[in-house]
Amino acid sequence: ASPLVDVLGHCTGRIVTGKGRPESRFDAAMVFAACARFGTAVEINSRPDRLDPPRRLIRQALDAGVLFAIDSDAHAPGQLDWQVYG
Repeated sequence: ASPLVDVLGHCTGRIVTGKGRPESRFDAAMVFAACARFGTAVEINSRPDRLDPPRRLIRQALDAGVLFAIDSDAHAPGQLDWQVYG
């Protein structure tokens, strides 16, 4: 609800490659409803080792009426091309 928050980033924190990291568990319906209510976008992290949130949560957020911010999560200029995965 904070007016200082525009985007909910790294929604689940998952990493899908290497040793990986499982996605965090949270009440997605409640979080996405709050995002929709307060105009907070949900980040679609296009970094190939993250692809976060997973498709089922993207669908749930879309159904809740949230906005999305699609980004590459680039840490170097050559990684900007990752945005197409979003």
